[in-house]
Amino acid sequence: MSDTRMEHGHGHRKSWSEWSAGAKVAVIVGGIIIVPCILALCGFVTMWLWNALMPAIFNLPAIRFWQAIGLLLLSQLFFKGGSAGRAGRGHWKKRQVWKHMKEEQAGETEV
Repeated sequence: MSDTRMEHGHGHRKSWSEWSAGAKVAVIVGGIIIVPCILALCGFVTMWLWNALMPAIFNLPAIRFWQAIGLLLLSQLFFKGGSAGRAGRGHWKKRQVWKHMKEEQAGETEV
């Protein structure tokens, strides 16, 4: 069964400590480049949408890039409770529960 899992891409993922040094450097450098680019893109999109809609609809002033970034951060605090890191934790817990359930079921079928 483990061979079938590996063929279909459901194999064991390596933990961070098992990664090669080159892979770790690539991920870190990629994050240093990609994260600011995504933040800038989101800031520009927010600024563009605000400036295209809000002044015409609600007679509000246009905003600049850094004000758009501030709006993104403020909306993060208001709508997600200031816990950006919490988003992935629920998925991790579900994954652990499913893994535990699968192990229990496998133990029951062997008896």
